[in-house]
Amino acid sequence: GAVLEYLELANRMGRLEQEIERLASGTDVEDGPQVEFLRRQLKALRQAQDLRRDSVERTLTTQVTRVLQEEGLGWLGTRMPPPAFEFTEPPAYLVLSPRDEIRLRLGIYLSPSLAVEEREALETTIEQALPNTSALVSGTGGFSTWPTMIVDRASLQWVASTIAHEWTHVYLAPYPLGRGYYANSDMTAINETVATLVGDEIGLRVIQTYYPEFAPTDSDPEDGPPPPPTDDDARFSFDREMRRTRERVDELLADGRVEEAESYMEERRLLFVENGYFIRKLNQAYFAFHGSYRTSAAAPVQDPIAPRLEALRERSPSLAAFVTRARDLSSLQELEEAVPAESLPAPAP
Repeated sequence: GAVLEYLELANRMGRLEQEIERLASGTDVEDGPQVEFLRRQLKALRQAQDLRRDSVERTLTTQVTRVLQEEGLGWLGTRMPPPAFEFTEPPAYLVLSPRDEIRLRLGIYLSPSLAVEEREALETTIEQALPNTSALVSGTGGFSTWPTMIVDRASLQWVASTIAHEWTHVYLAPYPLGRGYYANSDMTAINETVATLVGDEIGLRVIQTYYPEFAPTDSDPEDGPPPPPTDDDARFSFDREMRRTRERVDELLADGRVEEAESYMEERRLLFVENGYFIRKLNQAYFAFHGSYRTSAAAPVQDPIAPRLEALRERSPSLAAFVTRARDLSSLQELEEAVPAESLPAPAP
């Protein structure tokens, strides 16, 4: 009851925040009073949330801890590190990518309180000052400090999965995989994909155990933000269209057609907006950030990481066995040796 009520209120806040961002990023000066009105509404809802936050955090922490323990995950057979988390606004993330290729050149954490106008001004300033640079200030769903920071503007399963995802980063920190997070973009992607696989599995177990009425069935579309359309061939599919977008952008950039790629991304952004998915900015930096989560639709189409990690999980007798194997990886080459290309299933036609 309390958890579900809290998250419903959080989702209302999320919809308000998205509407504020949509209006504030436009050019119509008449939207100013409406933006201020929505911001006052958001402030009132946030104050109501503050009264419920502690008890909801304790409940979800207990539930995730029990599932992790049942899976045998922890340091040296213990329940450490404890999956402590706080519902808060994780930092914003400034991402820089070259314009002529999709690559995470630099990532810097910023204050979450930056208004959308300030984010856009920062992006414009950086792109004008640095040659061949695409910039994006993106929100983050979580941040693996301890306690980890989790945003609550999503579904219950997404929240449970993200708590476990960020816990996985803390768990991996002393091992080769975690220590190599910033070594290169491949190691970042391996870390994020392992954390996603663990988080999704633990999150699903939490839902099945404690909230079975919300457990997905085989016929349900994949859970996770953003919510609007279903993944039916006759309707708009976010994942399908984002994969098509990434594939075409990669082709254009490989041919050196940078401006054409940027025009195409803006056309596609408008298509997503028309179909209920507000994306403020779709550029090379967007794909550099979101593509580091290799299970994401924004990931490169020809990806050597996610298929191998998914195969490694399928071949592991338990989630704990998978994590034990993955935590010792220190390079993409080691992953490729552990799961050779010839051992992977043939891609779907």
